[in-house]
Amino acid sequence: MWNLKFKVKNTDIVYTPLTEKYEVIDYMYPVDRYKKGNKIFILSVHVLEGDEKEIKKFSIDLKKHEKVIEFEKEEDRILTLIAEEEKFYELLYNPELYMPSPVLIKEGYEYWSIASWNREILEQLITEIEKWSMKLHDFQLLQLSKGNLKEIYFPKILPVLPEKQKRAFEIAINNGYYKFPRKINLIKLAKVMKVSTQTFHEHLRKAESKLLPFFAGVI
Repeated sequence: MWNLKFKVKNTDIVYTPLTEKYEVIDYMYPVDRYKKGNKIFILSVHVLEGDEKEIKKFSIDLKKHEKVIEFEKEEDRILTLIAEEEKFYELLYNPELYMPSPVLIKEGYEYWSIASWNREILEQLITEIEKWSMKLHDFQLLQLSKGNLKEIYFPKILPVLPEKQKRAFEIAINNGYYKFPRKINLIKLAKVMKVSTQTFHEHLRKAESKLLPFFAGVI
């Protein structure tokens, strides 16, 4: 199977510009798509990261957009049904394509990973993106090569964390706690979360105990 990875600044889609406006990170996973008349309807799950107030503003703007047909929200998760008309979306959501991982959307940019048995379909998609440069800016081809099964994302088996553990883990990642050399210590991370160092450390350790074995492939 061939794997295409690219980065693009999409000013046409509903939610992508909102990630720049409200400093929200959106992990979007297309669940289904269908065509009716001249429109393609896209059902997607969104998992949002960011300040709670910013996520609320993001959600309000998204819900009221004219392209949004259906909208549901629960905490940091959103389910949307969006109607598009451009040929680009028909190619992007072609049933012959598979999404090995969620689309990372942040600061107005989308980071896609798309797989297909047919390399020509992926090349056709690249050509269409380059043609539509008025709304798809700063396109960068990151990879077009044979894929690896280890890259496939299985959303249903990822451990579910309690909100405080999830928040502690997100804060640690976003502030460079896991980088080398380490960019921040537990004391400063606890201040970001507005809890004691001991409490933050407890939340983080519990999150790590669930997530790290999963990412290491030992469960």
